[in-house]
Amino acid sequence: MKKQVKYLKRISITLFLILATLIYCYAQNNWIKVENIKVEINELPKELIGLKIAHISDVHLPKNAANIDAIVAKVKKQKPDLIVMTGDIIDESADITTCGLDRLCKGLSEITQTYAVTGNHEFWNGNVDKWTNILTENNINVIDNEIQIYTKDGERLILMGLRDGVSYDPGLFKSLETLNNSPIILLAHRPELFSSYYSETNYNNPDLIFSGHAHGGQFRIPLLNKGIVSPNQGFFPEYTSGLYISDSNVKMIVSRGLGNSIIPIRFNNRPHLPIIELVEAK
Repeated sequence: MKKQVKYLKRISITLFLILATLIYCYAQNNWIKVENIKVEINELPKELIGLKIAHISDVHLPKNAANIDAIVAKVKKQKPDLIVMTGDIIDESADITTCGLDRLCKGLSEITQTYAVTGNHEFWNGNVDKWTNILTENNINVIDNEIQIYTKDGERLILMGLRDGVSYDPGLFKSLETLNNSPIILLAHRPELFSSYYSETNYNNPDLIFSGHAHGGQFRIPLLNKGIVSPNQGFFPEYTSGLYISDSNVKMIVSRGLGNSIIPIRFNNRPHLPIIELVEAK
């Protein structure tokens, strides 16, 4: 009888551990983590203090972690002033007409002004022109190698967008020479190129960069908050999640993304929705 009780105990503990593991894995791959990050900007106009930006990246439709309605609802709940999308919104394997890209874009653009650039998967998919058309038709501003100006209470915020696969060159954005003294944001898919996005000789260095691509390192080491592996950075990548600040005081926000691609499982690395609040530098 005692042996039977011991056996049943072991079975119960084993089943509990299996169930707990499954629940944990489900949560890690489907439960969106909202991360609120305050970013200090030098000489930020008072009209832009408190401006909130929602950062969408690496959704990899149709391999998105949370469903489209959940993503849109989560963004809407944060009440952002604007939304930025930094590429790999679709997966290379996506059927661009059925993956839900139009529904995601329509849902986001109905919340507030939204700006986007391409990632590598948009090109690998082979339908980048169609991707651009779908975004444009659903009121998303595609700013590959372009600038657009967001205005709030008469003050300007400049958004530059870098097309994936194009090296950053201030010459791409020469019109910025006439837009001095406004904060500059750069959307660029690849965080590993952080140091190439600014230079002491540039007249138009960004104040803040938004990026993705790294998927948070896919598996994150508990307590150390470090990723294991990411595209183009290899093992123990440097730029995977959250806020980074260069020696020149240029800031970069890296999203862990809202979907998966080649590696279909995350560990200690929930889908990531950074919400950035601009504040005046102290």
